[in-house]
Amino acid sequence: MIGPAELIVPASEVILASYPILIKSVDTNLWTQVFSRNLVYSSIAAFILGFGKQGFSGVSLMNTSGGGLLNLFHVGVSYKAFSDLPAGNAMSIFYAYPIWNLIGAYFIFNERIPWYQIPWIVLAVAGMLMIARPEVNSPLAEKPLGLLAAVFSGISESMIYFFFRLLGKEDTTFRGMFELYGGSFAWMLPVVGLASLLGSSNASLPKLDLSTKSWVPMLLFNSLIGFIGYSMRFAAIPYVSTMIFSVLSFFGIVAAYVFGYLFEGEKPSVLAAGGSLAILIANIAILSQS
Repeated sequence: MIGPAELIVPASEVILASYPILIKSVDTNLWTQVFSRNLVYSSIAAFILGFGKQGFSGVSLMNTSGGGLLNLFHVGVSYKAFSDLPAGNAMSIFYAYPIWNLIGAYFIFNERIPWYQIPWIVLAVAGMLMIARPEVNSPLAEKPLGLLAAVFSGISESMIYFFFRLLGKEDTTFRGMFELYGGSFAWMLPVVGLASLLGSSNASLPKLDLSTKSWVPMLLFNSLIGFIGYSMRFAAIPYVSTMIFSVLSFFGIVAAYVFGYLFEGEKPSVLAAGGSLAILIANIAILSQS
């Protein structure tokens, strides 16, 4: 049966698929992008937690430190991939993470896939491969570090999925978001402080871009689009099976190509269009059988 949680997943994926557009449109460095994202997410999550019944009593230091490092790695490789590769290609490789979800759920929760849904999962994966297929002289072939970053962004995204899955229904989405993004923000603060103390004397330290033209769009996007999209995704995780969640996540690939075409003029190939169609068909089939 299709419930609200199953509808929230594709909606959140469509919202979050617009992230590559922000990365490409704001002329600033990677460090500032990541700092802004962690600052906004942790601040909003802390504000919401402060008005809750339990407040910050359930926040775990281990989750905050470990989750913060995981998220910092994930965001770093994701921004590297999105800045080096076309939006559609970066999102396509990133969206191999539903496959990692299925493998992890099998070993961690002993979740098995119904045999009659396997063909549709194969079709969705084939669609993803059609979209992500590198061509000669494409950025995928010319920028191997960007390609590798995209692969690790998918693996680390799957690890974040299990971070929230293991929290369970009894813990709030915003507690998990505060631990994840607040932890990342806490790890970044010492570096920011050291860089401000040393100033321009140490060029190896990352510098924050404090210009208004960079911060205004980042604050607006992360507050109104990014936080809402991620809170929707994380809230749905405990209520949707890994298989359904993973296949629905492929909606983000299609949305990424649409946004890439509308805002960046990146025209998908015939093969990519066919892959998008395959993903849509697979999603419709699996939802109709659920």
